[in-house]
Amino acid sequence: MKTNYSLVGRSNKDDIKAFKQFFESFYPSVCIFALKYLKDAELAEDLAQEAFFEFWKQRDKFTDLKAMKGFIYTVTRNKCLNNIKLRTIHKNILKDEISSDDYFYEMVLEEETYSILHKSVNNLAPQSRKIVWLSMEGNKNQEIADQLKISVNTVKTLKKNAYKELRTQLKDHIFVLFLIGYFLN
Repeated sequence: MKTNYSLVGRSNKDDIKAFKQFFESFYPSVCIFALKYLKDAELAEDLAQEAFFEFWKQRDKFTDLKAMKGFIYTVTRNKCLNNIKLRTIHKNILKDEISSDDYFYEMVLEEETYSILHKSVNNLAPQSRKIVWLSMEGNKNQEIADQLKISVNTVKTLKKNAYKELRTQLKDHIFVLFLIGYFLN
């Protein structure tokens, strides 16, 4: 029995049935085809699905199986090549970034800053410490108050006092103070 994959002149219900049949017949082959380019089975499956989705959006343009298969394989190949190109570009950028002295110094500075910050905040009173950490996570005063079951004014007061104490602790580390000021305002 010859299977008819043509989606031309069918009702929407028939379209879905024919597409499902087409998908189930060719998806495994398209995945293997993509895998030869990518060497990553999960990514190959994702890109094959995207190719079928592209086909679905343009299904009215196809009149025969040869054109349908040609479209699926061409889209899959293009998606694979684009993915490889993007990964290569990102890899080169990352390699250049990581190998530079500036990157090294930035990473050391960042780690030192967080270490100083972490130590100073942990020296605060427990309630103030919680408020500062929650602020640094991006929580607003009202959210912190709700979470800690205290008033917003208490949050504001404790935050203000914590900032004063941190300013004293970090007087020799102005860059860390600037960072804290950014989060606590």
